Amino acid sequence: MPPENSEIDSNEVVRGPFEDNTPENLDDTVVIPAEEVKEDLILTSIREEESPDQILHAVMYGLAEEQDSLKSLRTQKKNEGKDTSHISLKRGTLLKYMSETLIQRQGLVSSNGEVDLRGPKFREVFRMFLDLINDTFDEVKIPPEYKDMFFTALSRNFEGWENKAEKILKGSGNNK
Repeated sequence: MPPENSEIDSNEVVRGPFEDNTPENLDDTVVIPAEEVKEDLILTSIREEESPDQILHAVMYGLAEEQDSLKSLRTQKKNEGKDTSHISLKRGTLLKYMSETLIQRQGLVSSNGEVDLRGPKFREVFRMFLDLINDTFDEVKIPPEYKDMFFTALSRNFEGWENKAEKILKGSGNNK
């Protein structure tokens, strides 16, 4: 049976089972001074003033590395028979931040004027254009067998079009 709410120390849930979160109380914690860090993707992205999308990508990469590290630590401690709930909580919090960062990044990309060629909105617009072509064939009385031939050939020619279009879109952004 779970403990009553009055029995739960909320500070203990956030901090974990340690007396406090000072490095002396954490296993094998080493802090490396900033000047000793060789290359950090996030630091480099910010230093080179890359686009917000690229910086968020670097942040996502950093968060992914940290969550993987926490997962490995949790597995190691669990195999040693130690309580890993505090590690799980920290990893869960980190995963939540990752999902929020990903949502922010997607919002940034869509507000940047970038076209999401694989997204549902673009698919609907694309389907509308194909319907317009089909209706135009009907309007000018193109026989059904010619329509079928046209759409079969069009289908073949559209294989991999998203990758080609994304390259064109990336290239057009460099010309500004």
